[in-house]
Amino acid sequence: MLNFAGVVLAFGLVLPAVVAAEAAQDMIAECEACHGPGGVSTVADTPSLAGDGVAYLRKLLDEFTFYERHCTLTSYRYGDRPKTPTNMCNVANSLSDEEKQAVAEYFANQ
Repeated sequence: MLNFAGVVLAFGLVLPAVVAAEAAQDMIAECEACHGPGGVSTVADTPSLAGDGVAYLRKLLDEFTFYERHCTLTSYRYGDRPKTPTNMCNVANSLSDEEKQAVAEYFANQ
């Protein structure tokens, strides 16, 4: 039987994981707003991400972070998000290293 301390400890371990999962879903939704559901784009000038390797996707994100790739101004294409102009350099610079890795892993497995 769990005592109060055990319940508090378990809740303290589970809650951050739940919050992290929700944050990851928000990041994925942001990516999918341009690259399509599951990272499968139907727009000619927006590449699909689904199935590309983790290392390749991570390399691309890092290149955008350091402005080593061209950052074309674009707008969201999918979903109900406002068609606000954005570019991949701004997007990549808004992500932590851990978030970039999570995004790369997610789309590599689609």
